[in-house]
Amino acid sequence: MRIIPTMVSQVAVVKCGSYDESEVEEAVGRLLSLLGGIGCYIKPGDRVLLKPNLLSASDPGRAITTHPAVLKAVVRAVQAAGGKPLIADSPGGPFNRGSLESAYAKSGFKAVAEETGAELNYNTCSMVAHYSEGVLLKRVDLLAILDEVDVVITLPKMKTHMLTTVTGAVKINFGLVPGLTKPAYHLKFQSKELFADMLLDLLLCVKPRLALMDAVVGLEGDGPGSHGTPRKTGLLLGSADALALDVACADIMCIPPLEVSTTQRAVLRGLTSGRAGDLTVVGERLDDVRVQYRKPSGKKGVIGTFISSRLINRMLLDLTLPYPVANSACVRCGVCKQSCPAAAITITDKAYMDRRKCIRCYCCHELCPHKAVSLKRILRFPGR
Repeated sequence: MRIIPTMVSQVAVVKCGSYDESEVEEAVGRLLSLLGGIGCYIKPGDRVLLKPNLLSASDPGRAITTHPAVLKAVVRAVQAAGGKPLIADSPGGPFNRGSLESAYAKSGFKAVAEETGAELNYNTCSMVAHYSEGVLLKRVDLLAILDEVDVVITLPKMKTHMLTTVTGAVKINFGLVPGLTKPAYHLKFQSKELFADMLLDLLLCVKPRLALMDAVVGLEGDGPGSHGTPRKTGLLLGSADALALDVACADIMCIPPLEVSTTQRAVLRGLTSGRAGDLTVVGERLDDVRVQYRKPSGKKGVIGTFISSRLINRMLLDLTLPYPVANSACVRCGVCKQSCPAAAITITDKAYMDRRKCIRCYCCHELCPHKAVSLKRILRFPGR
């Protein structure tokens, strides 16, 4: 693959100290102004899909989802430009009206829609987009609603991630893969390299026009779900280049951008240099706004890319990566079982994860609403 040593992309960074609606609206206005104005990205009459981070039905204070104040400010900006905003995502787990209603209500997105007149997507149909340029994905499973919009704007959250180290403007597009197809992609693309290349294909297929990141309060540690810890950062970021935004995001978090698997693979594909120094940053200087983020405690390794033996692969998987186990907080709700792409979970008095089947995708850890899935390491070949 061709490697581009230097690529210059623009990223805007503005300060925003709280989720006070007037402060967020003013900050979003400054952010968009630095990026040329919302009119550079949409025109009157455009139906604009706003794709927030809606991992699960979570209260905004837990910093797992895009904050509704940020979503509301972007909705208002789209409306002021004559666009028609549609809020859409596919949370983890089953993709049906009930799960959407719960997630929209808990995250505060339903209230945003009621206050602004923005539309909430309840279309749970899927479609297949043909993408011949994809490295791994030639046929991409997507939300059918994408075929009915003119523009996609993503609203990622600044967070760490157990698999990709950082989740931002590239990985947020994974939420456009419908429901339980996401775990199937985890099963198909098990190594971190394959998973990252899949995410890049997805990004290049969807082609979001703009990414605006909520970094007022991010999430550090064992994100991107309930095991992460909120981290005050006081920023909003934006770019038309998702890869550039993720490089800036990692740099601000004091995480080397090349430790982010999607950025690593993008460098090899000639999509970015992966260096913060090659960015054109407008607004705040990166040197002035860095906040030390705690990295995830366990990351998915290279296993499976170079080793073909299933037995060796399994032994190394068990020796090097933590495995999920249900703790005493388990209430047998079944979210983990529904989300497991390897069908490795049974539920009796609590959830049990079969380590012989587990692929360490950590979907159960990410999506458990009760923080009832812990990650543990072993130094022996396990049974259950």
